[in-house]
Amino acid sequence: MLERDVEIGVLDSSLRALVAGRSGVVAVEAAAGLGKTSLLRHLRDAARAAGCVVLSARGAELERDFTFGAVRQLFGPVVAAAGDTELFTGAAEPAARLFTPSLDTADAPHSLYPLLSGLHWLLVNITASAPAVVLVDDAQWLDLPSSRFLGFLTRRLDSVAVLVVIARRTGEGEPGPVDDVLAAGDVRVLEPKGLSEAAVGQLARQALGRDVAVELRAACHAITTGNPLLVRELLRFLGSSDLRPDATAAASVTAAGPDALRRHLVARLRRQPAEVRAVVSAVAVLGDGTDLQWVARQAGLPVPTTAAAAERLVGHGIFEHDNPPAFVHAVVRDVMLSQLPLVERSAQHERAAAVLAEAGRPAEHIASHLLKTIPDSDPARVTALVAAANEAKAQGSPDNAAVYLRRALREPPPPELRSEVNRLLGNCEVHRLAPAEAEEHLRTALSLADTPGQRVMCAYSLARLRNACGATDEAIELLAMAVGDLPPGVPAEVGAELEAELVGVARADIGSRSRMLEHLASFRRRPGRSPAVEKAHLSLESILAGPPAAEAPALARQALAGGRLSPDRTAIWAAVQTLVVADLLDEAERHLDRALGTALRRGLLFPLALTRGFLARVAFLRGDLGPAADHVARGSAGLRSPNFAAPVLDAVNTHLLIEAGRPDDADRVIRESVLPDGAEPRTVLDLWLLDARARLRAEQDNPRAMLADALTCARCYRQWGAPELLDVPWRLRAGEAYRRLGDHERAGALVAEQLRIARSFGVARHVGTALRGAASLATDLADARRLLAESVELLEQSQARLELAKALAQLGTVLVHGPDQPGGRTMLARAAELASACHAAALSDRIGRVAGGRGTPRRGGDHGFTPAEGEVADLATSGLTNRQIADRLHLSAKTVEAHLSRAYRKAGVHSRTQLAARLAGAGRPSGSG
Repeated sequence: MLERDVEIGVLDSSLRALVAGRSGVVAVEAAAGLGKTSLLRHLRDAARAAGCVVLSARGAELERDFTFGAVRQLFGPVVAAAGDTELFTGAAEPAARLFTPSLDTADAPHSLYPLLSGLHWLLVNITASAPAVVLVDDAQWLDLPSSRFLGFLTRRLDSVAVLVVIARRTGEGEPGPVDDVLAAGDVRVLEPKGLSEAAVGQLARQALGRDVAVELRAACHAITTGNPLLVRELLRFLGSSDLRPDATAAASVTAAGPDALRRHLVARLRRQPAEVRAVVSAVAVLGDGTDLQWVARQAGLPVPTTAAAAERLVGHGIFEHDNPPAFVHAVVRDVMLSQLPLVERSAQHERAAAVLAEAGRPAEHIASHLLKTIPDSDPARVTALVAAANEAKAQGSPDNAAVYLRRALREPPPPELRSEVNRLLGNCEVHRLAPAEAEEHLRTALSLADTPGQRVMCAYSLARLRNACGATDEAIELLAMAVGDLPPGVPAEVGAELEAELVGVARADIGSRSRMLEHLASFRRRPGRSPAVEKAHLSLESILAGPPAAEAPALARQALAGGRLSPDRTAIWAAVQTLVVADLLDEAERHLDRALGTALRRGLLFPLALTRGFLARVAFLRGDLGPAADHVARGSAGLRSPNFAAPVLDAVNTHLLIEAGRPDDADRVIRESVLPDGAEPRTVLDLWLLDARARLRAEQDNPRAMLADALTCARCYRQWGAPELLDVPWRLRAGEAYRRLGDHERAGALVAEQLRIARSFGVARHVGTALRGAASLATDLADARRLLAESVELLEQSQARLELAKALAQLGTVLVHGPDQPGGRTMLARAAELASACHAAALSDRIGRVAGGRGTPRRGGDHGFTPAEGEVADLATSGLTNRQIADRLHLSAKTVEAHLSRAYRKAGVHSRTQLAARLAGAGRPSGSG
């Protein structure tokens, strides 16, 4: 390689860094023919010599729609050589389905994430014995899932010993995930330039066997701009002509211009016999590396004739090798392909699809050629494209599946298939988190459905989307239509699932209580119904029936046992809400963590945000404000509006901002939410946000707005059939608003009612919180002390750390203004420590002002851990290894090690045993979360 010392030096130094333990990314970007592939070959040979594992792949224009095509090139040889090994153990297990011939769609992931994570851990397993070099050529033509894997990998280089080198032709392909890789801050970018005039002269001397005139050297350099591929092709032309390499030849070269090279290639092809031209066209259409047998079938020639033609083309510098045949460069293939008129090219791709079908190739390989045909209302094409879409979806790529289905619609399908193709496309777009496009195609599917069974499937698909987008009213009508239109002969389980979803969606809608009860009764009479779903709804009905609620948690536990309730169905949320209202927060969190793992493993993107929202609410109720904020951030990051999780995340976020002393930011969240001022709640999840809005109005000293929101909550809970549900403390909010407005009688009545219901319900949190509200209205200090002392005693039995801190602060404030100032200061110190442990900045500041600056520093029971450090510390003290923690949290092992090291430093310990003892001594049971 001439004049590539700088590029080779960077590659060699990156390889040395890898061997020394430092991963990295190198991008090689240049126009076609400037030597990118040669540079990758140099690195491949050097890496093998250094004892590295080399994984190679090359993009191809015809293969850009093969799901994980490049990934299979990278890992396939290593997986095949390893045989039945432990490469797919642990978190790598989901990736195994990409390398097995069986494609069982029953457990297929619905998005790429589980597969991307599995591939990352597969690479971690591969590099356990030696570092790896990942070489990707012609990345401009990579398939989308493989591109996304490279982006996923390069964001996690701290966890795996790998050097990623990506070569991409500039000016071709479409912007995509590869651009994200190249935009990484630590990527080293190489941009090989054209050769100098002197280097062109050196090539000319090697090719022609003699020195060339200075004028000819300059002309060759000017026409080719020093591009090595073009220089060699031009020299081939000169070598086959009668021109002498002197100044006269220079004039001829200059007069011919840059297009002369293309014309020369075409002329060389036209001089070949018909059978040779047929082989060129066949390979141009089928792609490099196709078996000679199928090239022969595409060209319509015997195999021996095809082999002879391929050998001849190698001799003429058009093919690089003859078996399997491949062009010397993609540019040469492009020129040859450009000679086929559009109609003939379409016919060639049609023939190629038939040849590959005969060869038994995967549906996606066949469909890649059908994508390049002219639409012709061919039902067979539609069938093949739908098969390819199903194959792509089974491999976790709804994006690729959507490509095939869109092309099927352009064919177009026969009338009897148009509804189903639109439905399949809409479902793919749901999994791609493209709700607007999904809605368009699902509505079209429903309008085209011409049989009861098809109408039911279309209505169900559209209903689930509309519910996920927060349009519960429309979702209810669609599901009711589907249940009513069920044709005879439908399996009992299908009817039961449809009505179960109708019950779940109607339950979420504030105004659909009677309809929900009607369908719940109908569901309970259905054969084939799920016992877990039934018990989930009965658990919440038990809570709604009023206190006491001893039976409700038992029903919820039975419903959630064994993970039978999927996070992409509605019943799970009824059971979880039962546990939350009953203040069984650890149990609720355990089931939510399992639901989160299921959603991640199966690639269920829509439920992720809602699961994070519930986890955030549980953490907030427990007083773990750091983890709550982490869940809000993660849930919001993956949120596509509209989404039914938005009010849950916004509600917790509003509470967190109030606790942080940032009411202006909280107000901004409310204004940008589904419930800005004046907006009415539609779903029960909206009521959590309405309660947060009422609390914010208290912070803004707006008792009338606070009262209006609290009374709206009351009206909605009555309408929902839950007048005594202790879901949000609307009576306490209304009582506080009445107190501020001077109506102490109404305030006292509401707080007394809350305390009565809470005592009857029998849950310490609710009673303790109601007692705090009663103490706020007490006119006698002795009564206030008594109420608050009982509140503290009860809250100490609960997990409500933040509520306990507030009760202690309230009791301490009463005491320091009475005869027991030392006792009050003790209470305030305890409150300050708890507030600090909860990261409740506003409460800490208030306590500090009451205590005259004597509050404790903001460093409490969790030793100032960040949420991530606290999570890792808990799992480490529960007995998990770093690798097991990494698998559980979907982090790299190095990231876990870093979090744990910082936790050790902050806690002042040196081992897991010491950390567990320190956490337990701080009132935080190890392994508790």
